[in-house]
Amino acid sequence: MLVVRDVMKRAVCVGPDEFVAAAARKLKQSNIGCLPVCDDGRLLGMLTDRDIAMRSVANARSAERTTVREVMSVDALWCSQDDSVQTAAALMHGAHVRRLVVLDRQRHVDGVISLTDLGGGASERRPFEIVFYKEILDHAGRPHRSELMRVTVAQESREAAIEDAVWEFQAYTHVDDWRVAADGFEVIATHAGE
Repeated sequence: MLVVRDVMKRAVCVGPDEFVAAAARKLKQSNIGCLPVCDDGRLLGMLTDRDIAMRSVANARSAERTTVREVMSVDALWCSQDDSVQTAAALMHGAHVRRLVVLDRQRHVDGVISLTDLGGGASERRPFEIVFYKEILDHAGRPHRSELMRVTVAQESREAAIEDAVWEFQAYTHVDDWRVAADGFEVIATHAGE
């Protein structure tokens, strides 16, 4: 039986009192989308690129003065390194999330597992990425798109992919209409021939 420990990635953690700007640099340097927030190896929460976009950038809060504690999600979902990959997949699907923190037997942060690690992107259906964004003005008043959330969906059609992505975005942001939280979205076909 394949267990989480066999497919997870090592966690890159961030401290609760680090500034958002430093956390964003960690995300970029490691080319990842989330950082478990840890204190002495114990899980306090999760910081995602979406948390930074929605709770810091979109609210015009300074990334140099805002701490991780102020924008992190405190209810981080986790699984054990000894859980089966099926259990981890069921947890992610049931909670409509794409990642889980992995804890060791002493309940310390050990890694992160994503749907991609479980082969969640592998299917005969075609993958699309739907990127939700907010329009913000820079210091000169020029508009720029700030990415709020990127959803990868395997679906038969572009329309079905958009429908699934909108549902996931609304569930994540706790809104009934995606337009409340985002100014728009862009659909990217990630397969040849589209």
